[in-house]
Amino acid sequence: MAMSAVARDTVFALRRQIAKIEGTLPERLQAPSGSAPAHAGRSDRTIVRRGLAVASPGAFLHTGIERFDTALGGGLPRAALSEIHGLETRDAGAVAGFALSLVSLSLKEKQGLPILWVGTSEIFHEAGLPYARGLHALFGIEPEQLLFSEAPKLLDALWIAEEAARMTAFAAVILEIRGSPRLLDLTATRRLHARAQNAGRPLLLLRQAGEADPTAAPVRLIVSAAPSA
Repeated sequence: MAMSAVARDTVFALRRQIAKIEGTLPERLQAPSGSAPAHAGRSDRTIVRRGLAVASPGAFLHTGIERFDTALGGGLPRAALSEIHGLETRDAGAVAGFALSLVSLSLKEKQGLPILWVGTSEIFHEAGLPYARGLHALFGIEPEQLLFSEAPKLLDALWIAEEAARMTAFAAVILEIRGSPRLLDLTATRRLHARAQNAGRPLLLLRQAGEADPTAAPVRLIVSAAPSA
């Protein structure tokens, strides 16, 4: 555990140095003043921004949250692989809700198109599935618009997501993965990112209870639940 903490601190230090060189300093998005952090004592949750290859006015999905959009350089990339990371399995609900809120932005522009959510039986059993009635009430998504593809193995899930990402028949594709599998490397995520770029659609990679391994996603976020009122 000690070695892991030292290695993590080294990685953050290197990221900070790279950000200085690129001219994009790390920025931390904190909870509103007066509220306690969601998980006190956890590792640094700094979000390091790298220069995005997309810069045209229509290249971003604007969330409407000014500080968040500014930190992302204009909003979520419209046609790209974006990673949303939950450090623990108990964060799965917050991660899924955040992903669905982002996907709902795409549906406003692509009325009638479905969303494909890809995962393995392990991840669906562990993290659960969205509640149908809540989809419409919270995100404006009709239950029939959300399609699930349960793959027997991670290799199959990656293949399905890659093939689906190249199709314009979907408003967005979500790929949910647990842990830090070796198959989810830079090569695999580069292919996913390229497919999303070519199709002009967002592809969201949800990662549950895994390490922050390198991926090709230009935007990578750590999401956790806020303290309950």
